[in-house]
Amino acid sequence: MSEIPGFRDVGPHEPLSVEATWDEFVSISGGKRISDDLPKSPDFDNADYLFEQDAVVLELKEIETEFLRSKSAKRGFEDLLTRLTAEDPSWRPLLLGGDGQYPAWFHQGFVRLARPAILRVLKKANRQIRETKEKFRINSPNGVLIFVNDGFTGLAPGLVHALACDALVHSYSSIDCFLYVTVNRYVEVTQSNEPKIIWNPSYSDRAPNELVTFIDTLGRRWFDFLENKIGPYTSRYEGGDRSILHGSKAIVIPGEEDR
Repeated sequence: MSEIPGFRDVGPHEPLSVEATWDEFVSISGGKRISDDLPKSPDFDNADYLFEQDAVVLELKEIETEFLRSKSAKRGFEDLLTRLTAEDPSWRPLLLGGDGQYPAWFHQGFVRLARPAILRVLKKANRQIRETKEKFRINSPNGVLIFVNDGFTGLAPGLVHALACDALVHSYSSIDCFLYVTVNRYVEVTQSNEPKIIWNPSYSDRAPNELVTFIDTLGRRWFDFLENKIGPYTSRYEGGDRSILHGSKAIVIPGEEDR
């Protein structure tokens, strides 16, 4: 991480307000915040942004919660450990003298612990996008979920991305683009020693080529905009290659958990 001096000691840029930053970016990029044109209590559950000329509806979801620290996730983890020790009474974690190896079913069960929380995010975003499209009479499959994952580091970014995309294959038909983004969280990717900020879209089979072009253009503008705020050193990934997140890790600065 030597490309950003002191990165491991003091962290990246000063944290940005995700919502305020996106509000500003959308405004200068030709879109608008939908709530600005609505009464205080609208009669539908609206999404966040609209690019009228391109008929693209976007909902912003900032993930700040460590889902695996919830009571239900902790109970689920305890159940996994109970099953593990029942099947192998001699098993011990690495810190207690064991080999630290877990069976495949344990890893699969651990990943599933985060699934309900991610599905709740997808379900709400899907409803907001659907109702907004109905309200504005938008028929094109141009619904975008901006999934900003700055806070959930309990699972690797690739696993979070995979869980969401797997769910989107069978459900949530108003989300045509799942856009995995980081703003304040840098990510370590394989075959690179540069801490990355991520812009990684995935598309449904419904998504037209025009939506892909729109998102690609928006991504380039996003990083130019971001670099004006935090400096030109930003190492960025903007692309739809899902394999970029395979083996990736969210970078947690020492002592960050205590702040």
